[in-house]
Amino acid sequence: MALMSATLYSLGHISLRLFDAQQSQFAADASALACVESQEDSAREIAEQNFAQIIDVKKLGDKCVVVVKANRVVRRAFAVSAEGLDLPTLQR
Repeated sequence: MALMSATLYSLGHISLRLFDAQQSQFAADASALACVESQEDSAREIAEQNFAQIIDVKKLGDKCVVVVKANRVVRRAFAVSAEGLDLPTLQR
């Protein structure tokens, strides 16, 4: 019985970590896209809307690198805006 309880607890913990990782990556991707399209302030707003905080933002011309933390999980996203195109692309 104790082994079953430990197994269920571990599965629940792993599931929460996977959810946190997915949430953190989603916030990083959205923030990087917002950063490359407009400014760092909008990237911070989007991260907050996704229950995350931005740790680092680097904008170099048409490139933006964003590091986001959500529930102890840190993820990084790169976004690049191609010249003449409206849609930025994500790189990891």
